Amino acid sequence: MIKICGIIFEHGLDDYGLWEGFALSDTDEEIIQAILAKYDTEGYSVRGSREEIANEWGCEHV
Repeated sequence: MIKICGIIFEHGLDDYGLWEGFALSDTDEEIIQAILAKYDTEGYSVRGSREEIANEWGCEHV
């Protein structure tokens, strides 16, 4: 099962925020997944370990 465990926001030029540590209800999770599914052929995504994702994103610390 896919679970949303965090969200990254872009606030401005080289200014990002990571929001995590929240628990969505099953209903909210389904609603958000349905919204994202509408755009599944747009943009870019990567899948891997936490370290691989951080490296892809360009983070120096995991």
